[in-house]
Order: sequence, then structure tokens, then C-alpha cells
Amino acid sequence: MLKRITAIILVTLLMCISLTGCGGQQTTSTVPHSAAQDTIVPRTVTNLNGSVITVQAEVNRVAAVFGPAYEKIVVLGAEDKIMADGDFHISGWPWSNVIYKRLNNIPGIPNAHTQLNIEDLLKYKLQVVFDFPNAQQVQKMKEAGIVDIPSVSTGKFEDTKNMLRFYGKILGNKEEQAAEEYAKYFDEKVKMITDITSKIPENERPSVYFANQKILLTHGKSSDIPEVIKLAGGRCVSLDVQGGSSTQVNVEQLLQWNPQFIFVDHAGSSGNEPAESVIKKTLDDTRYQKISAVENQKVFICPTGAFFWDSGVQKVLLLMWMAQKLHPTEFSTLDMSKELKTFYTKFFNYNLSDDQAKKILAHLNP
Repeated sequence: MLKRITAIILVTLLMCISLTGCGGQQTTSTVPHSAAQDTIVPRTVTNLNGSVITVQAEVNRVAAVFGPAYEKIVVLGAEDKIMADGDFHISGWPWSNVIYKRLNNIPGIPNAHTQLNIEDLLKYKLQVVFDFPNAQQVQKMKEAGIVDIPSVSTGKFEDTKNMLRFYGKILGNKEEQAAEEYAKYFDEKVKMITDITSKIPENERPSVYFANQKILLTHGKSSDIPEVIKLAGGRCVSLDVQGGSSTQVNVEQLLQWNPQFIFVDHAGSSGNEPAESVIKKTLDDTRYQKISAVENQKVFICPTGAFFWDSGVQKVLLLMWMAQKLHPTEFSTLDMSKELKTFYTKFFNYNLSDDQAKKILAHLNP
């Protein structure tokens, strides 16, 4: 019996030496370490409206359903994470098929604008869907195990860079850094413009009307376009109109405003009425003949390129382009072709030729 007890004590001591070195400090285990042993902690990210969204520690499979989402993800250098997009992305903007690397091979989800079928998304094993703002859809996605990221807006021009920062935080460290690079560029270009336009007196600022696709759809006070117009050195005639980016006005109101400049965006892209048709209808309509912008041929179609300039990350290009249209003397040295090429190289990783830049600025297809 004594020998057996002694044997047990000896075995116990040997185990102690093996596991702790008898000093209470555990030595290296002989059991191989597995990644599964690590606790993967989800991350929380705050949206621009203050809502908190929880995502997995690593986000590698996403869908770009929201209109500007694909463009943002490309700028962040994460196009390879897009597993699906809205069907309208596939043929909505001809330049995007040239500039983006994977757009032509990514499946498009039908009816993404209106009646998104979540069943269509499940087969792609998505972690995150960048979506239109739809509370009911957010809940349905949650029930399906997908994090739905709705677009939000504070109605400020800075949303352009801040929403990109939010996307970067969702996607990861590399994308966060890319968002900061864009934010730095954004601030530099805004300063470049406002260093000049901030000195222009109110009575020397031309009146501006900004149309969205159709001549009688404009941007109201909930949109950031009135702010962009102000920063560009203009006076937005629809500044006090209730509504957002597709606010209906009537002919009488437009005639009363009598803007000196008219800008039209969203025309001729994504299945909308061709830009030339919108301009022609405006110029040929006898009701508009006495509007200053029409009389003086100051009606312009905004460039588009990879996406609408008034809706995505190219909005900072819109600011520069518009400032030059409103104040050609003050911005005589601004080379928009050079600015455009620099932007596409820096953020889309695509080197535009001189001819391509010229076409984009003229609102022409590739």
C-alpha cells in the first residue's frame, strides 16, 4: 500500500513539473494552438444618424445594393469583397463597366430599388448588405442573419466623406485608411474652391437652379446640393423649398425664380431620359424662353463618368466643375480634365486618357 501511495505522489509531482514547472507558471503546452480557440469579437460601428451597427470582426462578403454603394466600395479598394449588386449597376453607367474591375462578372439582384427579394441574397452567403434606407428591410435582413447597412443623410455636403468613412469602418482597417485618404483630398479641394468663392459678395453670386433628371424635379432644403451651390459661389433658388433630391416644382415657380444658371444631373444615365432630350425640351419649350439661363445658354448637363456626380464620391468634382462654370474668370487656371484624371487614378485606380476625360466632361459615353 505504501509503495502505491508513493507512486501516485511521484506521478502527481511529474505532472506538476510538466504543466507548471512547479513554480506556478504554466510552460508551453504540447497541444497545438487552433484559430478556433481565439474569441472573434464583433465590431460596433456608428452610422451618421447615431444608430449603432454590429458587424463581424472581418467583413469579406458584401452586396452593393444601394445606388452609390458600388462606387464607394471601389474607392475603398474593396471591390473584390462585392459578391452581388443591384441589377441596375450592371448597365446603369457605361463608364463604370470600363473603369470597375469586376462589375461585368458580379450577379445583379433584380428589383433592388423597389422590391428586394432577400431570398435572392441568401445564396451568396453575405455578411453585409449596403442598402437603401428601409427599416422594414433592415429587420428582414436581420432575421435572415445578414447585417443590413441603410444609407442615411444629415443633409450636409460633408456626408460625402463621412459616409465613406463609415463604409471604411464596416469593411476593415485597410478600407478605413483609404477613406481617410479621400477625406484629406476632399478637404483640400473644398478649401481650394472656397478660398476664392468665400470672398464673392452675395450680390455678385449668380442664381442657380439644379434639376434632377427632369427639369421640374429639383433639390430642396433637405439635400446638400444648395450647400454645394453656395460653396461654388452661387445662390440656390430652391434653398427654402421643403424636400430632398427629387422635389417637384411647377413651371410658374421656375419662371418666378428666373435662374441665371440651370444644371441638370441624372439625365441620360441609368435608364433616364437622354441628357440631350432634357436640354432640348427645356430650350424648345416656349414657357421657358424668358428664363435668364435659357436666354443666355447657361443650361448645363453635369458630367457622370462612373456614377452621378451629385450623389456619390465624385461630388467634390461637381463642386469644382460648377465653380468654374459660375465664375470662369476666377477659376481660369482650373484644369478640370487634369482634376478628373487625377481623381480617377487616385481613387478608381484607373488612368483616363485625355480623350476619355474629355468625353466624361462632355457627358458622353465611352
